[in-house]
Amino acid sequence: MAGMDADPGMRQKEEYEHKVRMFSEFLHNNRDEWEKRIDREMANDRFRIPLELSELAKAEPGLESKLLQDPVKYLLPFEEALLNFLGETDDKAVKKLKQPLKLDVTGSFGRNHVTPRGVNASTIGKLMCVEGIVTKCGVVTPSLVQSMHVHKEEDDGHITTRDHRDGTSLISGASGGGGFPAADGEGKALMMDVSLSVYKDSQTFTVQEAPDNAPPGQIPRFVKVVCDGDLADKAKPGDRVQVIGVYRSFPPPMGEFTNGVFPTKLVATSIKAIKDLVEPSFVTADVINIRKIAAREDTFKLLARSFSPAICGHEKVKEGMLLMMIGGTEKNLANGTHLRGDINVLLVGDPSCGKSQMLRFVMNTAPLAISTTGRGSSGVGLTAAMIRDPASREFQLEAGAMVLADRGVICIDEFDKMGQGDRVSIHEAMEQQCVTIAKAGMHVTLNARCSVLAAANPIYGNFDPSLDLAKNIGLPDSLLSRFDLVYVVRDLTTEEIDRKIATQVLRQCSTRQTDGGRLRGVEEIHSSILERRQVADKDLDSQEPTKIFEDSMPTVEGESAQQQVTVDFLRKYIRFAKRLKPVLSPEAQAAVADKYVDMRMRFQSGFADQNVQDAENRKPRLAVTTRTLEALIRLATAHAKLKLRKDFVLEEDVLEAYRLMLAAREEEVP
Repeated sequence: MAGMDADPGMRQKEEYEHKVRMFSEFLHNNRDEWEKRIDREMANDRFRIPLELSELAKAEPGLESKLLQDPVKYLLPFEEALLNFLGETDDKAVKKLKQPLKLDVTGSFGRNHVTPRGVNASTIGKLMCVEGIVTKCGVVTPSLVQSMHVHKEEDDGHITTRDHRDGTSLISGASGGGGFPAADGEGKALMMDVSLSVYKDSQTFTVQEAPDNAPPGQIPRFVKVVCDGDLADKAKPGDRVQVIGVYRSFPPPMGEFTNGVFPTKLVATSIKAIKDLVEPSFVTADVINIRKIAAREDTFKLLARSFSPAICGHEKVKEGMLLMMIGGTEKNLANGTHLRGDINVLLVGDPSCGKSQMLRFVMNTAPLAISTTGRGSSGVGLTAAMIRDPASREFQLEAGAMVLADRGVICIDEFDKMGQGDRVSIHEAMEQQCVTIAKAGMHVTLNARCSVLAAANPIYGNFDPSLDLAKNIGLPDSLLSRFDLVYVVRDLTTEEIDRKIATQVLRQCSTRQTDGGRLRGVEEIHSSILERRQVADKDLDSQEPTKIFEDSMPTVEGESAQQQVTVDFLRKYIRFAKRLKPVLSPEAQAAVADKYVDMRMRFQSGFADQNVQDAENRKPRLAVTTRTLEALIRLATAHAKLKLRKDFVLEEDVLEAYRLMLAAREEEVP
């Protein structure tokens, strides 16, 4: 009987050693490539070495599907072979290792590439690739890997070690925790030495199905992910991620009875942000094309025309939103003063002018954008909230939309429907670009360095011609002064404009898809993440430059077709321009001061109407404050970045920013 009991264990050990030998042979057959790969990853302080599934298929057909079906049996021997290979090639590197080498399996997962809805009982124990949005993140906590025990009574240098393995160790049958030894072999009492013991970082977070992938009328599903080591703290709430890992059940300690329902989690082996996967890379031809477009006289008009091309007209609004996406230059002075570089834009206008569609275009083209509405948001939902954790009964800080949009854009629709108290809470975040919380014994400052793009209706729904601009907008000056550009979007009733809009909408409906059936640039932006990922993967393989101009855009009868750049090229252009940091030239400084004084005089209530004899007919204007001066500098800097000026902001940039600010406030442009 003893021999029969030992037989399965021996067979298992032989299988394990066979897999170690097989993978060692695979590594030695491609020795040069793997040496370079390991050196590259370790030089960047990464300990997860990428392994493409197609490489395994070439070495042994069918091996990649075996790995996907039963990863626990294959990953551990493969990682042992990898460590042995490193020991043979570079013995010093093994001694310097801060944590064990792991394999990062990548490639085509086929039916194992799912959203959280596709993770079910049939996928337990398999290697899965799950895509979704991170909703909740736990705190990173140290987890015990190896405990060290010394003699309790005497200090004689004796150490007893005990390994502790949990479900994340990917060892079949590993149970959580593990007991501590009370005494050594001689019966001497032992105690644990906390400082000598070895720990690893551990974290759990929740990945939820993206709203654009959830079936109609169903609540998005979620899956819990547990990660350790270098993967901890890699994802934050609001990120769209692709998590590769083993889906496992975590049974509790067995009692006399069980209901058979165990909690399941995904043990992550890789976490990647989807924006990094979708982001198209630059090739040399792209940079040449970007510089060619920047050298044109009409660069600003051309790119603004290509911004949200589905919306007819609103040229000035599009110009302002284009500069907002490029942004100014942030300044942190030596005395601790922070001057924001992000540009805030407010659109106030009649219903059905395409404001929400322009917001949606920004949301889908910006690398990081979060959308919210005035009625559906509270003050704490936009900034930060204190939440009591149901398990530990301790207070936790949960980031709001503006904190999640750090270094990105937050789009707030129906801004006028927001409650007065909630609107006040975003004042600090808009100017100081941080959120300060002093509640429940916690005093915390969170960064909220984001551009705010808001859309609102006038106070009575439509513009009232009998009232002036300030009364129509109906927002306090303390809030309006924080917006660099306040646009008035009017629904003007003229036959020419109506005919233009009608023709453009009808033409777009008739040319929605090209002959190949692939979505055109604008519609492609509104497609789901997974669809865009597939297209991006094809583009990465080709390494071809991005197409510059759209082939054919709907035009109004009697007008020649105007050039427009593609959405992909526009996105690359904005990414290229954002990294420049020009400073004001002496001529530009003089022009900024001159234009600010001019605006200050022009917008003093009724100054421009001083020729009007009747004082009652002088119309009040929107206030011009020192923030307007900063806004002028930001817009001029953004225009200089758009023209790819890396050294100085010129006088012409200041004049363009000045014209834009006057046009936004419905003033005559000189």
